[in-house]
Amino acid sequence: MGYDFDAADPGVVSSHARAFASHPDFELAGGVDPDATACARFRERYGGWAGGDLAEGLTTVRPEVVVIAAPTAYHAEAVRMALQYARPRLILCEKPLAYALDEATAMVAACREADCLLYVNYLRRVEPGVLEIRRRLQDGRIAMPLKGVLWYTKGLLHNGSHFSNLLEFWLGPIEKFMVINPGRAWGDRDIEPDVQVTFAGGEVTFLAASEEHFSHHEIQLVAPNGCLRYEQGGAKILWQAAGPDPAFPEYTVLSLPGERVVTESRALQWQVTDNVSLRLRGKPTNLCSGEDALQTLESLLKMKAAL
Repeated sequence: MGYDFDAADPGVVSSHARAFASHPDFELAGGVDPDATACARFRERYGGWAGGDLAEGLTTVRPEVVVIAAPTAYHAEAVRMALQYARPRLILCEKPLAYALDEATAMVAACREADCLLYVNYLRRVEPGVLEIRRRLQDGRIAMPLKGVLWYTKGLLHNGSHFSNLLEFWLGPIEKFMVINPGRAWGDRDIEPDVQVTFAGGEVTFLAASEEHFSHHEIQLVAPNGCLRYEQGGAKILWQAAGPDPAFPEYTVLSLPGERVVTESRALQWQVTDNVSLRLRGKPTNLCSGEDALQTLESLLKMKAAL
C-alpha cells in the first residue's frame, strides 16, 4: 500500500490496496503484514481485517481474490496457504513467481488442481499504449523483424522480467540467447547481465544499468519501417515512421517529432484490477497467466544458469 499511500491525487493508483479499494466491483476486506504499524495504517485507511498471521487472515476474511505482494521467497508458501485456508477464485501474485523453476511450476500446478485462476502482476500487458503497439505489430503497421535494446535496473529476475515478459507479449517467445557480459549479482538471488536475446519477432540486447545511480527502464526497437521508443518505464511511447527526407528525398529518415502513442500509466495497477474483474466475469483479458509467467521465468533462469 505504500506506493501511493500519501498520494493526494486519486488518479494515481500504484498499489494493490488503492486499486482494489477504489474499484466498484471489489471490497478490500483485509491485509496481512508482520509489521503492526503497517497493519494499523491499513485499518485506518481502508478498514477491514489486518494482522500478522496469514492463516488467521485467510480464515477470517475468506477472500475470493488473494494478492500476494510478499518478497519472492515467500510466494510459494503464500500460494499454498491461500489454497488451503481460503480456496479463492483467483490469486494475483507479484513477479517473479519464485526463484526456482520447480517451485514456480508447483505453484502453477497447485492452482490448476484447485481450480483457482493464477495471474502474475506483469502489469504492462493491460496498459492501453502497450496493447496498441501489439495490435500494430500483429497487423503489420510496425513491420518485423525488429532489432533493439532494453535498458533495465534492479535485477534481471525482478525489474528485468517485467520487460522480458513485455517483449514476449509483443514479439513472441524467446528462441535463444547469448550472454555478452556476466555483470554483477543483485542481492542474494538475482543477477544483472548483458544478454543478446532472440525472440520470434526479432533480436533485443538486454543491458543492465546501475540502480544506485538511477532507475532506468527503456526499450528502443528498430523496425524495417520505423523506430519505436518505450521510455520512462512506459509512461512515454513514441513511434517514428520512416519516410523520405523533406530536404533530400532520395534518403529515408525517421519522422519528426513522431507520433506520441496514448498511454495511461498513472493508474496502471487499477487497470490490472479491472482486468481481474473482467476475468472473474468470464470476459477475455490480457493479464499474464501463471503459465506465461512460468515461461518468462524459465528463460531468465536459463540465462542465470549460463553464468
